[in-house]
Amino acid sequence: MSGRRTPTGPSVSLPEINLAILGSLGVGKSALTVKYITKRFINEYDPELENTYSKVDVVDQKEVILNIMDTCDKDYKTPDRYLKWADGFIIVYSITNRSSFEQANSYMDLVQNSSPREIPLILVGNKVDLERYRQVSKQEGINVATKYEATFLESTAAEEYDEVAAVFQETVRQILRREANKSLYIGESAPTNGTRLLNTRSQKSPVKSSLSARKNEEPNRSLVLAERNPKMKLFNKGFKIFQS
Repeated sequence: MSGRRTPTGPSVSLPEINLAILGSLGVGKSALTVKYITKRFINEYDPELENTYSKVDVVDQKEVILNIMDTCDKDYKTPDRYLKWADGFIIVYSITNRSSFEQANSYMDLVQNSSPREIPLILVGNKVDLERYRQVSKQEGINVATKYEATFLESTAAEEYDEVAAVFQETVRQILRREANKSLYIGESAPTNGTRLLNTRSQKSPVKSSLSARKNEEPNRSLVLAERNPKMKLFNKGFKIFQS
C-alpha cells in the first residue's frame, strides 16, 4: 500500500486502510458513513448508488487515511470488488428489520468463507433510535458476533457522532493491531520511517466517486476539507449539504 506524504517531511507517509461497509438496502450504511465523514445526519439519499469516500482520522494517536466503500450489493453477483480490496468489514443490519439481520449473517459467512486470512469484522445493529420498533434483540446480535469471532456494536446515525465514530475507529484499531503483529513493510526491506504495509492487495478503489476521485492514484480529501470548511457544498448519493 502506498502512503501519503505529510507536512513533517517527504520521508514520512500516512498508512492507508480500505474498509467496506456491507448490508441490505435501507439499513443505514450511507447514513452511518456520511455521519462519520461529515458529522451530519442525512436521511435522504439514493440507497442504490455505491461510492468510496476518504477521511484522515487519528486512532490511538496514529494518523491514518481511511477509504470507505459504501457498497450497494443488490444483485450479490460481484463481491470480489470488495472482498479483494478491503482490510476490514463493517456489516450492518437494522434492529427494526429481521430480514436485514438474516442477510447480515449471510455477509458474515461470505467474508469468512472467501478470505483465507484473519480479517477484522464488526457487526452493527443500526437504528437504535427506533427502539420501539425493534425486531432483533441485542442478545441475538451478540450471539452472531460471537459465532464469527466479530465485534458487536449497536448504533444510529440519527444521534451522537461519537457512537458512529466508535464503529469506524474500532475497525481501524483492530486492523492496526493485526498488522502490528506482522512483519510486513513497504518494499523488500524495512523503511527508515517505520511505515507499515497495511494492504498488500489491490490499492486502487474499484468504485469511482465524485467525492473521492483519485489523482495519480491518491484519494482526495474533499470530504475532510468540507468538514473543515462550512461553506463547501457536497453532492453525492442523492443527498445535499448546504451551509451558508
